[in-house]
Amino acid sequence: MPDNASQTEPSILKNVLLITPLSLIGHAGTLLIYIVLATWFGDPVEMDFIYYYWGIAVFLIQLLSAASAYSVLVPLLAEARAKGETEAQRCVLSIFSRYMTVMPWLCCLLVAISWTISQRFLPNAELSSVATIGIVCGFLCFTIIASVRWMFKAILDTYQAFQLPVIAQGLRAALVIGTIYLCKPSLTWFSIPLALILGELFQVIVLFPRCCAVLNLKARHLKPDLQETPYTKRFLHQCLLMMGAAVADGINPVVDRGMASTLGTSSVSKLDYALRLCAIPETLTSVALPVLLSHWAKISSSEMQSENGSTANGTQLKRSVWQGVVALLVLMVPFLTGFYFLRENIVSILYGHGKLSEVGQFHIASLLGIYLLGMLPRLISRLLIRAHLARQAHKAVFTATLIRLILNPVFNWLFMQYWGLEGVAWSTTLLSYPILAYIAIAFWGGQRRQTKR
Repeated sequence: MPDNASQTEPSILKNVLLITPLSLIGHAGTLLIYIVLATWFGDPVEMDFIYYYWGIAVFLIQLLSAASAYSVLVPLLAEARAKGETEAQRCVLSIFSRYMTVMPWLCCLLVAISWTISQRFLPNAELSSVATIGIVCGFLCFTIIASVRWMFKAILDTYQAFQLPVIAQGLRAALVIGTIYLCKPSLTWFSIPLALILGELFQVIVLFPRCCAVLNLKARHLKPDLQETPYTKRFLHQCLLMMGAAVADGINPVVDRGMASTLGTSSVSKLDYALRLCAIPETLTSVALPVLLSHWAKISSSEMQSENGSTANGTQLKRSVWQGVVALLVLMVPFLTGFYFLRENIVSILYGHGKLSEVGQFHIASLLGIYLLGMLPRLISRLLIRAHLARQAHKAVFTATLIRLILNPVFNWLFMQYWGLEGVAWSTTLLSYPILAYIAIAFWGGQRRQTKR
């Protein structure tokens, strides 16, 4: 098994070097969407409404797929592939049919709950009833389609077919911006959720045939089947843990926006514009995370198939993760330092060509600087979480996010008393350090989970 693991290392580097520039194009397109929105729409109260429900949609996508189903399916499918391609087909068919049966109804329920709760913060935002309902329903459709797209991406990432998902993600930005440009004069605010729906639908149409090809399946095979299998049992159990973690992690930005909305008009928009710029350093590392999860899951599944795997591959996995942390430090410390000192210029260049005022730009730069002080521990934590997921050690991930969920609103309330909107950013920054300490100790000091056969 050590030989097998060593052969995996060059493949990790090769895939990271290949996928990183392609993924950066897609993420740059996402940032460009926000720049276009800042230029064309500014930060009126209607944009607070859009960003608030967009944040809810992103939270639900994380809850239902990106941080749960995706993270669970990749290690499970890697484990099934180690037993043969027939077993991999069985795994996907049983899990995907159950997911497609439950997910849309669960999504509708969660959107309805989110709508009820959110009325406390943004009841109507001066929009008509038709526009309000249309925007919320638009983000509901966006959530469902994006969740399906993440499942297709999980399948392709497990098979290390990384290129097509990232290329489709890059093309999606042009489609979204073009739709907003064409529909803005007639549909105004509703053009935003409509464009996002078309962008996700485009990716689903592109990825679906490729998934069928790598699995050697026909479209007719992917039909609802409520029969329970060992894979569905494990998938549902692990998804519940990861959904709990997604709730704990994803609800934090929703809480931040909700508490920020009490500070007056444009507070939510400014917070969101600062977070979009924080996505730049996050993107430089997150583009490699799917590659690392796929390869680490493969090493972990090989470990489970080996009688002496806990000695060989357990050491290899920890060594591979440590190398990833060192590479992250070498690359990101200089970048984050430069990004911090140039933050005002970056905000001016990206957001200073439209309706956003100079005072608003300065405020966004201030928020960005606070967020950047906690960015490095956040990036390392994201890397270590993938190592936990490869081991299927979901309880550690859930516990870390639960700690943040409990402490974040307390810190928000306390710091907002002294620093206003900046207090929300300080809460996020200061919590990053103890969270990193817990995740690191749990990985290098904890025991690998045992799976019942």
